[in-house]
Amino acid sequence: FWMTPQSPKPSCHDVMVGAWSPTDADVSAGRVRGFGMVTNIINGGLECNRFTGSAVEDRVAFYLRFADLLGVQPDLDTLRCESMAVYR
Repeated sequence: FWMTPQSPKPSCHDVMVGAWSPTDADVSAGRVRGFGMVTNIINGGLECNRFTGSAVEDRVAFYLRFADLLGVQPDLDTLRCESMAVYR
């Protein structure tokens, strides 16, 4: 699941390593590279295109903690998916 695209969704791996480029349709739907896009791929129907709930905030906090431990600076503007259209 992590490595394999599930059409029309890209793979989570490709999103996280920058190998995925959003199409014009993706950009119009608010889908951009970043951790929020991974959430959209995995659980978008329950967590995206709506108010960010506590489960999402917990996941973002864990992601930021691990990024800090690894010395990685994530893009803080793309951590959530509340403004991304979900895949149908």
